[in-house]
Amino acid sequence: MIPMFILQGQGFSHALTQRGGDNNALFLNPAKLMNKTKEEEINILNSAVALDKKSFDFLKSLNSASSNQELSKLLNKNIANNLNFSASNFSSFYQNKENWAYSIGLASVTKGYFITHSGFGSKRAMESRIDTYQALVTTVAFKEKNFSYGLNIKVLQKRETLHNYSLNEMIKNNSISDYFNNEYSQTESAIGVDMGLLYEVPQDTLHSQLSLGFLNIGDSSFKELEKLESSTTIGFSIKPKKTKIQVDYIEDNLRVDISKKIFNNTLELHTGINYKALSLGLNYQLSFFNIGLYTYKTTLYNQPSKRKYELSMALKW
Repeated sequence: MIPMFILQGQGFSHALTQRGGDNNALFLNPAKLMNKTKEEEINILNSAVALDKKSFDFLKSLNSASSNQELSKLLNKNIANNLNFSASNFSSFYQNKENWAYSIGLASVTKGYFITHSGFGSKRAMESRIDTYQALVTTVAFKEKNFSYGLNIKVLQKRETLHNYSLNEMIKNNSISDYFNNEYSQTESAIGVDMGLLYEVPQDTLHSQLSLGFLNIGDSSFKELEKLESSTTIGFSIKPKKTKIQVDYIEDNLRVDISKKIFNNTLELHTGINYKALSLGLNYQLSFFNIGLYTYKTTLYNQPSKRKYELSMALKW
């Protein structure tokens, strides 16, 4: 059997919020929608791809391999390596008034791994698991004095493609996309609810905020495929001298993000700590486009943390 523990412990929100900062913060606390400052915004595209160099090289070679010899060489080179990746997008529309805000968005997350073997035994030539989530997300938030309250309602669909491939099966695949959706895929739906609370310290020159989020209240079950267990996130942030310092405790992980905008707010620099390792990043804003580069460590359930490199691109109106 394929070890099912490898992707457990990383819920739907994980890939959407991994880079830290304010990126898609409403998935950790829907009350943070009140932090947005524009009257209205259409987030046409906000996509990111994260993987390590070894996984990138493997996926590129797997996509182009066209013979038994090429595949055998590739598999032998990567025997027992956990070759994992994630990709995400969140397109949304929101309005933010003085005391209330709402957002409607479409989110998609794809996470997966490949582990290669010698080709003998029950594990065959390559273990594979790819999880694809799609969600319609509606968020409402209200502000009363120094408190903000938020609610997410998520209509989720998950497709899981789980299989151990033989070398002959792999030869029949024309491209990497054939591993994502095939006869071994299963699809199920679920409903998820998040709630959040945000407190702004009054008359504070540091603009201090305390946050508390409750995710997947009552669990979000996909019946046979998975259960997204309920969890709690807590955090705080301050803004001394146009520098934002944000600390979050998420899924037994303390994450610190320090960001500062320079060059007339066109370039945003990030540094911090994630899974007890240094994280770095930058965002460059050019008109309606935003391009980001990040590096951080992440972990799979009960596995050593790995350094990822993330490229993100956003198009906003």
